[in-house]
Amino acid sequence: MTCQDGKKPTIDRKFSWTRIALSIIFFALLLLASLHTSGAANSVHAEQQYPSGPWGLGVVIPENSRFTDGSRLSWADVTTVSLEVTLPNISFSDYPTLAVESLMAADGSVMQIAAGIYPGNSKWLAYGWFIADVEAYPQSYSWVLNSSKPVMTAGDRVALSISLSGDRWGYRIEDLTTHDAVAGEYAVTVPPKLKVGDQEVFALESYTTSSLVFAHMGNLTVDALTINGKEIATGWYGYGSWDTRHNPLFVVGGLDPPSYISLQETGGETLVWGYEQWSSSGSAQPIFPLTVIVGIVLFAGILASVAVYTVRQRRHT
Repeated sequence: MTCQDGKKPTIDRKFSWTRIALSIIFFALLLLASLHTSGAANSVHAEQQYPSGPWGLGVVIPENSRFTDGSRLSWADVTTVSLEVTLPNISFSDYPTLAVESLMAADGSVMQIAAGIYPGNSKWLAYGWFIADVEAYPQSYSWVLNSSKPVMTAGDRVALSISLSGDRWGYRIEDLTTHDAVAGEYAVTVPPKLKVGDQEVFALESYTTSSLVFAHMGNLTVDALTINGKEIATGWYGYGSWDTRHNPLFVVGGLDPPSYISLQETGGETLVWGYEQWSSSGSAQPIFPLTVIVGIVLFAGILASVAVYTVRQRRHT
């Protein structure tokens, strides 16, 4: 484009740098406000809406695992799986958090029992489900127990058991601190044999990823895990995230567990789920982006000051 005198139009450079600097400041502050609003909105969203699904971190015991007496596991011959568990120090959860025992029957159906804490409760209660087809979508659960006794306190030691009596599978949950218990049976359609393969027998499962729920949990501990009255010596493995080396028959939860939840063996047959503070990412603040934005604002402010000073100097010359 040219002017009437044939010359190209010129930009008033005395003010262009000032305008650029002020624009940088404006957009940086706008971005900062946007991030803050987005974080607040996400927090409210997490509190008001149910998450897309649960995560789980569990213990899987494959076929042919070795018992402490030297014999090998055959899932087709198993009639009882029992656990003694010390509940974590959790008396509040914004979404369900569960200590779950599971077994898959030969027809692919899954039996589950759990000690769990739900929103609005400070105590742990007993829950149980029967899943006829784990491949179905959406998955259909039949309740066996729902908010039942025993009423358990965080830190209590609890016994969970699924066992075969005659040709019927049954369950039992007992608070070993108070000796209060509940027991019952699954549907008659469940076959008496268990499916052969990698069975995820126990898991920490939750619908929440809030680090505040787990930060002071201490540990969820499996003090004893017996199959037909015998302890597993070797062969078990932990399962949470996708693992190409293993192929469990079913997976409790489904989503990846938070990075701050760990599972480890601490001598003997004791298994411990704990909170790893330094790897926590659930409540981390966006420190790096905030630092960058502040740096941009400061740089733009310096640039604006230099531009204004230059304009004033030129006006005086």
